[in-house]
Amino acid sequence: MLILNSMKTITLLLVLLCIEISAQSKNAKDFFESHAVYRKVNNVLLFVERSNTILLNDYDKSIIYALISPNHEGSFSVSLKNKLPTIDKNHLKCFKINDNRFLVFEEKSEENFGQTDMYKKNFEIKTKEIVSCDILFKNLKENKLPKIPENVFAYAVFEGNFVYLEDLATFDALQYLEIEYDLNRSK
Repeated sequence: MLILNSMKTITLLLVLLCIEISAQSKNAKDFFESHAVYRKVNNVLLFVERSNTILLNDYDKSIIYALISPNHEGSFSVSLKNKLPTIDKNHLKCFKINDNRFLVFEEKSEENFGQTDMYKKNFEIKTKEIVSCDILFKNLKENKLPKIPENVFAYAVFEGNFVYLEDLATFDALQYLEIEYDLNRSK
């Protein structure tokens, strides 16, 4: 009987540990319905961890958010920021990945192209995952590090699930392309 109770306790602890680990390791898949969108946003998040520019300048120690902006119903751009956005804050939807990383989606459903079925399909978000942007904005106000250099990762969506890298204007572009095209995968 003692062994059975010990096993139940250990099992419960393992389950709680797994829940805690999964809660800490969120990524774009947790926030976007579209496989095409979340896969590319996750590439940008992976770039944050590998970029020489970010690591050498200690940007990784500050709050960094990936701003996802639909350009029209079939394309979007992602950029990395560590300063307050200049966009109307009422149009931003925030998602927390961890204490120092956020995704911010610029909602454009009020614009003409935002009414199309393609826009709704490509940029459908999981609204239950939205958090208040106040936490992010408060931390950004306290950030003393210089602004992250201008960068943009622009994509066109084809048939809802294939995304093409349309434009890349960023620091450490070769490092990003290694991630984008999975050049470091083991064979």
